[in-house]
Amino acid sequence: MIDVNETIERIGVRRLGVLVVALCFGMMISDGYDFASLAVAVPAILRNWHVTPKAMGVVFSVTFIGLLVGSLFYGWLADRFGRKFTIVFGTLNFGIPVLLTVWAGNPTELAVLRFVAGIGMGGVVPIAYTLVSDYAPRRSRSTVTVITNIGYSVGAALTGTVAAALIPHYGWQSLFVLGGCFSLVMALVLIFALPESPRYLALKNPGSASLRKLMQRLLPEETITATTVFVPGDLQEKQTKAGSKDNFLQLFYGPRRPATILLWLLFIADALSFFFLASWLPVVMERQGVAPQIASLTQSLFIFMGITGGFIIMRFIDRYGPIVVLILPIVGAPLEILMGAQGLTLPILLSAVAGAGIGLSGVHYAVYAIAVRFYPASIRGRGVSSATVWGRAGGIIAPYLGGFFLSTHMPLQQLMLIAAAPCILTALATVGLGQLYSRHFEVYTEVQPSAAV
Repeated sequence: MIDVNETIERIGVRRLGVLVVALCFGMMISDGYDFASLAVAVPAILRNWHVTPKAMGVVFSVTFIGLLVGSLFYGWLADRFGRKFTIVFGTLNFGIPVLLTVWAGNPTELAVLRFVAGIGMGGVVPIAYTLVSDYAPRRSRSTVTVITNIGYSVGAALTGTVAAALIPHYGWQSLFVLGGCFSLVMALVLIFALPESPRYLALKNPGSASLRKLMQRLLPEETITATTVFVPGDLQEKQTKAGSKDNFLQLFYGPRRPATILLWLLFIADALSFFFLASWLPVVMERQGVAPQIASLTQSLFIFMGITGGFIIMRFIDRYGPIVVLILPIVGAPLEILMGAQGLTLPILLSAVAGAGIGLSGVHYAVYAIAVRFYPASIRGRGVSSATVWGRAGGIIAPYLGGFFLSTHMPLQQLMLIAAAPCILTALATVGLGQLYSRHFEVYTEVQPSAAV
C-alpha cells in the first residue's frame, strides 16, 4: 500500500513537480498576456474604429464579468473532471476567442469575445494553483503557488513591449494573433505534457492505470505493480463530511465554515485595495504633480514590487502559516495614505509606491498561497475558486469606486484614507485565518522529508 499524501510530503517537489509548476507558469504567462493585451491595444482600436472610450469601457466591464463567471464554474469542473482537463479546457476557452478577436469589427463583437475569453481566464487561474499545490508538500505549498502566480504578471508585463514592437507595423490585430496562437500552442503542450494530480486520482480512481504510471514517475526507485493499493492519506480529508457529495457545502463543514468566510473576506478586501491602485495610481501621481511619463511608470513599479513582496512572504507562509501575511497590510496601508500627503518630493513618492507595492500588491500574491492550505484535494478546486469569485467582485467594484471618488475632486489625502480602509479588513481576516489554521488545519503525516524541498 502506498499513501499518496505521505509520499509527496516525504519526497518533496521532485522533477515531475517542477515540470507541473513550469507548465502552469507558462499557461499563466499566456493568460496574463491575453488579459492585458486589450488595455494596450485600446488606443489603436479607438483610432481604427472611431468609437468613444465609453464604448470600450463596456468591453472592459464585460471582461471582468466573464472572469467572475469562470471562477464560479471552474472549481466544480476541476473537482468533477480533474485538474488537467480543466486547465486544458480553460486555456482553449480563452485562447480561441482571443485569436478570433482579429475578426471583430465593432465593440459589441469584441465584448462578446472578451466575455467568453474572460470565463476561461478567470476560471483556469485558481485551478492552476490547485494543481501545483497538489504536487507540493505542505512545507512548499505556498511557495509553488506564488511562483505560479508570478507567471501571470510576467505575461501582463510583456504586452507593453510586444505592442510597441508590433502595432506600429502590423496593427492592433497582431497583438491578439500572437496571444491567441501562443495560448493554443500552450494548450497543445499541456495535453501531452501536463500530468493529472496524484492526490485527485487517489481520491477519485485509486485503482486506475493512470495513477500507477504517475506514482511510478514520482517513485522511479520503487516497483509499482497492478496490485499496488493507493490511499489518499491527507488528514485534512477527515475534516470533510462523510457521505456528502456536494463539494460546495463541504466548504462550510466544521471549522472550515469560519475559514471559508474569512477567506472570502480576505479576497474581496485584497481586491479592493489592489485594484484601486492598479487602476488609478498614475492618475493619483499626476494629481501629486508628477510628470505623466513618470506617473505611468509608477504602475509598473507597484506591480513589480508586489512580485518582490510575494517572493519575500511565500517561504514564511510555508513555515509559519497565514498569520505572517499580517505584516503586509501593516506596511502597505500607511504608505498608501502617505501618497496623498501634500508637498512630498518625487523620491519620497516613488519610495511610498514601492513600499505599498511590496505590502498591498504582495498581499495579492499571498491570498492564493493562503487559500490552498485550507482545503484538501477533494474540494481544493472548489474552495480556491469560490474565494476567487469574491476577488473578482472586488476587481469590478474597486476601479468603479475609484473613478467615482476621483471625479468628486475630494482632497487627495482623504481619498487615500478611503482607499487604505480595506487594509483593516485584510489584517483582521489574516489574524482570524492564522488562528484557525494553527488550531484546526495544520495537520499532516509525520514523515522525514528527503533533501527535496
